[in-house]
Amino acid sequence: MPVRRLEAETIRDSIIAVTGKLKTELYGEPVPVKEDEVGQIVVGLANVDSAGRQGKNLKMDDRKFRRSIYVTVSRSKPLAVLDMFDAPKMEPNCEKRSSSTVAPQSLLMMNSAFMVENAELFAERLLKEKAGNKAEQVKLAWMLAFGKEASTEEVQQSVEFIDSQLPQFKDRKDNAGKTPEHLALATFCQALLSSNGFLYVD
Repeated sequence: MPVRRLEAETIRDSIIAVTGKLKTELYGEPVPVKEDEVGQIVVGLANVDSAGRQGKNLKMDDRKFRRSIYVTVSRSKPLAVLDMFDAPKMEPNCEKRSSSTVAPQSLLMMNSAFMVENAELFAERLLKEKAGNKAEQVKLAWMLAFGKEASTEEVQQSVEFIDSQLPQFKDRKDNAGKTPEHLALATFCQALLSSNGFLYVD
């Protein structure tokens, strides 16, 4: 069977699932979308004035962790993370999905607020479930992301990578209340979520 990338909705749902936050209940209201500060369409509550200017961000409840099937679909506001990975277009009928591999997909995985937030939530889960043991955190992350055990070499290299990230977060003043250990682990988590091993199946 040839290697294939996961569908857009599956990618988003899988990213949220590894954090332990995915809401799987059925039915209910659709999840709203809005335009963020940089013009991307994200899950959230719109807060604009009569001139269309963005107001303060409204806090979203845990509906943002619902499965992608419940996210509002709008022709003029396609959710960025789904649109980037070839979710069906709503203009014509979509008889067959296209599949593209382009640089902006990698940029989204590295830079989007959605990825950063979920990488930090993933790291938070690891810190809670395997507190104080980096090797065990790596093993759990590997199992959650890839569905298989990490080799001894992979664990060692991953721990070394996390340790290499610590100095930059210790020197940074604005860590949004998160510890350097949390942010270093989140960087590792984001690397896993952006990898081919997570995004592709064979």
